[in-house]
Amino acid sequence: MRPNLSNAEYNHLSRRCRSKGFTVIEVMITIAILSILFGTVYQTFASFNRGYTTESVVAGVQQKTRISVEFMVQDIRLAGLDPLGTAGAGITFASTTSIQFSADRDMDGELDDPDLSDGTDESDLEQMAYTYDGNSLLEMILYNSGGIDSSTRLLDNVSGLTFAYLDAADNDLIDPISLQVPANELVDIRTVVISLTAQRPAGLDDPVSRTYATRVRCRNL
Repeated sequence: MRPNLSNAEYNHLSRRCRSKGFTVIEVMITIAILSILFGTVYQTFASFNRGYTTESVVAGVQQKTRISVEFMVQDIRLAGLDPLGTAGAGITFASTTSIQFSADRDMDGELDDPDLSDGTDESDLEQMAYTYDGNSLLEMILYNSGGIDSSTRLLDNVSGLTFAYLDAADNDLIDPISLQVPANELVDIRTVVISLTAQRPAGLDDPVSRTYATRVRCRNL
């Protein structure tokens, strides 16, 4: 119902009421500005989040790769340990993707078969192997017969693992055709060179790949 006002007063009041609201154009401009603002904020957050994810993956890959190589280094360094000279310990197989070796860790003069039923001790680790299956680094505990007692995946998403074997003069002992050290030259191995490359997805970014390489001086060979 129209208030009891003159036409002039009513028109003036209507204009004042209309002036307190927003026109359609003003609303659209506001929405456009807010869309641009929120879009910028989202892009900044997404970029920061991607960067943080990538850095976290890089740190994780580096740490896991280094730890896996250090496991191999500690065990390979003991290859050939034979204080009594009766165990016949040494490197028994060596290729570009696998190494098998033994060490008389409990120093009893012989290589013991593993018995993991009561937990792992030094005698259970006297015959070991590390190998690359195309995706993972595997640690194996072996019997005297060469059979596998246990196999553990130390690291997945491995894109490359390479072993090289050098003699006392740093000559490469790998046969280029068989890609392994000939059986009669296994006793000449003095140094093992390890190169391990691992890869991890990093969200929307490209996968992160890191390589860790080191040389192991086999002091018992």
